[in-house]
Amino acid sequence: MNPSRSHSWRALLLLTLLLAAIPTAWRQLASAPPEKRPSYETCAPGDPFVSLLHEVSNASATPREPPQRDSAPVSGVAAEPPPIEAVDGVATGQIRGVVRFRGESPRSSEANLAGKKLPVLQVDPETSGLGQAVVFLVGGDRLPQPPRPAVPAGRPTPVQAVMDQKDHEFTPHIVAITSGGGVRFTNSDVANHNVHGHGLDPKNQFNVFTGGGGSHVQRFRPEKGDRPVRIGCDIHPWMRGWVYVFAHPWFAITNRQGEFQIDEVPPGRHRLVIRQPDTRLEKTIGIEVVAGRVVREEVEFEATDLPAE
Repeated sequence: MNPSRSHSWRALLLLTLLLAAIPTAWRQLASAPPEKRPSYETCAPGDPFVSLLHEVSNASATPREPPQRDSAPVSGVAAEPPPIEAVDGVATGQIRGVVRFRGESPRSSEANLAGKKLPVLQVDPETSGLGQAVVFLVGGDRLPQPPRPAVPAGRPTPVQAVMDQKDHEFTPHIVAITSGGGVRFTNSDVANHNVHGHGLDPKNQFNVFTGGGGSHVQRFRPEKGDRPVRIGCDIHPWMRGWVYVFAHPWFAITNRQGEFQIDEVPPGRHRLVIRQPDTRLEKTIGIEVVAGRVVREEVEFEATDLPAE
């Protein structure tokens, strides 16, 4: 056989085998995971066929989208607080605060049953918090009012607070209610007492006897200028209490630590009054209430703020 014809025949046979192997190699490369596919680094030197197939495979492969991850809050960033309750569809705010008194409390002008003149102010010895101070918005009756259930005619007066006569004192010393509501006066002492209301409004003027274990419910109306109704016992003249009556719900009485909280306050500029009626301590501050937010206030009284006798 002619040697040149033999080399031509072998070359043709080799080309046919290579062409037949291309589809199989293509499918294997396409289906293999990325880490199993040959790369330029893994191809043997002088093996251009595998490198060529790798380039063609990479060029024709569809790019993969990065995996989608659920969004998570950034660490250290506080989420927006949910809106507080709403009044007539308008989101409201909240007022929180503390009232303090620095100095020595004045004492009562009348001695009690034990012959002692007790401190008038209730001051926490650790925090200087002033208890039994009333805090309220000025002109709250002109703000949009939250709905209140109507009291049917002929029904008993709804009791909103209880003031007890205990150990020859009115306890609590100060209560606050909304207009039309009532206060129940009870007597937990074995002694006889009476409840004498002194108000400018004739409806807030009353005098009832409360024997041992007795009680009485009195309805009240707001006084002009947000004045309180003074409560006394004629039998025991050192006994004194106060009833505040408001035509709106934006008021509070401080606890033993001097803390208070007023909820559902319409947003806007307001004047906030802090008052202690026994000593006539009073301050008025301006505040800005923002919907869904909490306004924090700290108010301090000094002994030098006490009015001269």
